[in-house]
Amino acid sequence: MGHQQLYWSHPRKFGQGSRSCRVCSNRHGLIRKYGLNMCRQCFRQYAKDIGFVKVSSVAHCYPSYNNTAPHSVGLRSHTGRLSTTHPSTHFI
Repeated sequence: MGHQQLYWSHPRKFGQGSRSCRVCSNRHGLIRKYGLNMCRQCFRQYAKDIGFVKVSSVAHCYPSYNNTAPHSVGLRSHTGRLSTTHPSTHFI
């Protein structure tokens, strides 16, 4: 068997070698959460276009800033409403 038959002949159906960024085909720093399958550099470039909003750190330091309980962690959705992870605080 020559080099042409052996090069890249191992099956890559699962594992880190089977996944790559959908934008630049990079295999390092891949974000797979929510089915993004993007490397971290491309995610930073396209995050605003996708709809991700960065919540200011002031809202986490001063709970009265966004009217949430001090133990809840909030993220703003595309509608601007606050979704919290604590079950006793519902502001939606």
